[in-house]
Formats: sequence, structure tokens, C-alpha cells
Amino acid sequence: MPWLLALLLAGAAPGAESFGSLRSLASPVSASRLHVASAPNGEALGTAPQSKSSGEGADSLYNFSRDVQYVLHELRGDEFDPCIPKHLVGRSSTLSYSKTWTLDDWEYHNSRKRYFRYLLNFPHSRLARRIMPQQLALLAWTLLSVWIEDQFVFTFKRPQIPLSSLGTISTFLAFLLTLRSNSALARLNEARNLWSKVVLNTREMAQLISAFVYPIDKQLALMLGRHVALFGWLLKSQLRFSKKDDVVELVRAMLPDKRDADYLLSQRQKTAAVVTRIRQVLAHLGKSHRLTTAEEIALDHTAHALSDAITSTGRIRASPIPTLYTSHTSRLLIFYLFCLPPALHMSGLDVLMTTLLTMVVGFAMFGLDEISHLFEQPFRVIPMYQMSKRSMLAVTDSFTCRPPALAGEIREEEEEGGMTQRELTMYWSNKDMAQVSDNLME
Repeated sequence: MPWLLALLLAGAAPGAESFGSLRSLASPVSASRLHVASAPNGEALGTAPQSKSSGEGADSLYNFSRDVQYVLHELRGDEFDPCIPKHLVGRSSTLSYSKTWTLDDWEYHNSRKRYFRYLLNFPHSRLARRIMPQQLALLAWTLLSVWIEDQFVFTFKRPQIPLSSLGTISTFLAFLLTLRSNSALARLNEARNLWSKVVLNTREMAQLISAFVYPIDKQLALMLGRHVALFGWLLKSQLRFSKKDDVVELVRAMLPDKRDADYLLSQRQKTAAVVTRIRQVLAHLGKSHRLTTAEEIALDHTAHALSDAITSTGRIRASPIPTLYTSHTSRLLIFYLFCLPPALHMSGLDVLMTTLLTMVVGFAMFGLDEISHLFEQPFRVIPMYQMSKRSMLAVTDSFTCRPPALAGEIREEEEEGGMTQRELTMYWSNKDMAQVSDNLME
């Protein structure tokens, strides 16, 4: 009998070695989760989620769902992005481009009472606070120039200086400020469109993995799903100039396998490492003829779209509006506002009207210039925090909310032991849960 046992051991895995080396990388064990709040459906989350799969150490939809819940409700549980400065977001009730809007926000924004609301809230204006130093400097110069004119220039006879020459300069200045503002808004719109494509392509990739890879190898599919779910957060961290947005804890939570997490955290471009991991698995499955050519093309095309998002967003972050244009506009703006108070006062206006008109013109021009500077770097104001959440939700839904089997479709029994959709979508918010009937989720 010993020789029979030796023979069985010798021939046990001639073909399992090549595939097992990669498959072993897709077997994460859920890390411990301490101080976790209760789930939206009321289930306590005080300890680490335990795998309900048959194999010890194997990943499962249950573990995937619990890890996503931990990220969305604990690590990234804030309603708004904590990395965006308060002067850009404003108060919690303030409408802001840095937040994703709801239908109530749009109705409030389009209300005919908005004019009175803007006038009443002017003392709390975020733009007014940002340009306050420039306005104070302009006010000081206006009062000083008027005093100098009254004390030394208007001693004998008040001269009359036409404003036509200064008006010519204001035309060129308004043209330059308008062009710069349009360029900044174009960059903002392009960046927003690119992030919409990030949400689209991560969802597409997750659905393709769920449809093509999950039926043939659940562990590899879940490993790819975890990487794709991280893509939005990694891209956000790569684009935003902030040291607070640390992704180490996030990566450790979503990639419990230490080799996966260490590899991703050691890369210079972590988003590109996610795409590399996807293509590694596709190449492996393709060589073993476990994917058809059409399936490989579809998956690789979506991987290319993710890679294109990395390059396109990096281009916007690395290349501002030409600085020569910006400096020329700023110099002309300073020259115009420097000459405006003396010209207004010499044209016959008193101190009060000169000061009032100068401050109004300064607010308009300084405000327009400040807006163009804010939107020139669009990733400071785009709601990437909420969009990363949406991307992660869409990716996870692609695995946990799979459609029922078609007639004649052969589907293996789920390793979750017949868990309901409610149990697999514990990462949904209370609002999401309330919008779906309990009967439909059973």
C-alpha cells in the first residue's frame, strides 16, 4: 500500500501547478475589522467578517461584500470629501460643484428666489472671502489716491480727465479674462467627463468579469473585482494634491492577500498596476483557452479604456493654462485697477462714488480671475470622492446582483449557500435599502 500512496501523490497535480501559482494569488483571507459600525440592515459588524465559502482561506462574495461595506461606511464613511478645503465646499447646506447633486438640490438651485438668496448670503460668499485680501488692498489704494489728489492735485483747479483711454484698456482686459475663464471651464468639463467614463468603464469591466471570468474561476474573478473596485480611489489619490488622502489602509482592507497589497502599494502608479494585474489574468486565461477570443477582446478593450483615463486625467493635472497668458492678464488687471480710482475721481466723482465704483469693478474682475484659477485645476473641485464611491458600488453590484440564470444555462451552485441579495448587499446605504422592496430582495 505505501507504493500505491506514493504513486497517487506523484501523479496528483501535473496540470495544477501552472494554474495554481496564479490562482493562489487570488485567495485573500479577510483581515480583521475592528470598531466597525452596524450594517444598514441591522447586522452587527464589530468583528472581522468570516468567510462562508467551503474552502478555508478562499475568497467569496460574502467577504467581498463585507470588505466593501467596511470601506464605504468606515474608511470612507464621510458624506463629503474631507480633502477638499472648506472654503470650496462651504457649509453642509451650501450648493457646491464639489458635491453630487440630487433632485432637491436642482429644484433649490433653479428657484426664482435665488436672486434674493444670493444677496442675503453675500456676507458668507466663498468667492468674496477668497478675494477679500485683493479687495482690501484696492480699497486702501483708492482712499490713498483720492486723498493725494485732494491734497496736492486739486489745490487750485479740478482737472477733467476723460475715461475713454482707460475704457480701451478695460475692453482688452475683459477679453483676456473671458478667454481664460472659458479655458478653465473647458478643462473642468473635460475632467468631469473623464471621471464619468471612469465610473462607466469600471462598471463595464466588473460586469464583463462577472459574466466571463466568474463562471470559470471565482477566485480570480473576485481578485480582479477587488482591484477594479479600488481603481477610482487610487485615481483620486493620484490626481488630488493632498497628503491626507492616504490609500494604504484602503488597499489593505480591499486586498487582504499581503502579496497583492504589497505589490500595489509599492508601485509608482497604482492605477496602472491595477490595469497590469487585469491583463496578467487575461493573458493567463487566454493561454489556457478558458476565454474565447471575443471575450478577451472585450475585456482588453475595457482595460485600455481604464488606461486611457489614467493618461488623460494626468495630462490635465500636469499642464495648466499657459503661464505667459496668465501673467499678462494679471499685470494688465493690476495696471487697470491701479489707474481706475484716480481717473474716476479726476472725472468729477466724489470720494464715496469713486470708492463704490472701484470696489464693484474690482469685485467683478478679481472674482472672474479667481474663478478661472480655481477651475484651472479641476481635480480640486470635482466630486471625485462621491464618484469613487459610486464606482465601488457599481463594481460590487456587478458581482452580488447577478441576474437569474437563463433557460438552459448551466450555473454552478453558489458557494454562498443560497444567501439572499439583501445579505450580499449589506454595503448598501439605508436609502438604497428603503428603495427596494424586501420581497424583491429575498
